[in-house]
Amino acid sequence: MDLYIPNEELQKVSQALTEEKVKFEVTKEVFSLLVEEKKVGEYTKVKADIVETDVPVIFDQGPGITLRAFRLPSGRKFIITDADGNFVRLAEPPPGWER
Repeated sequence: MDLYIPNEELQKVSQALTEEKVKFEVTKEVFSLLVEEKKVGEYTKVKADIVETDVPVIFDQGPGITLRAFRLPSGRKFIITDADGNFVRLAEPPPGWER
């Protein structure tokens, strides 16, 4: 799966993937995010061997926003992205969230 991680979050996400023993590669592809012709951030493309799952209800943001979720092998953390693979957050649900 191709993920686009903000450079300021890249170390945190890379560390989580390493701890979970996920096979991944940080590429040299860097993209700029522009808002009203102003650069507001840079994203790095990361290729990761993770499986997509349903977005946990507690992270669903409602209609009009399409999110994707990727459960890490431990089952305790998710990478949440938008429909295009742009990183939204690294999430860890509270204990008992599946009830």
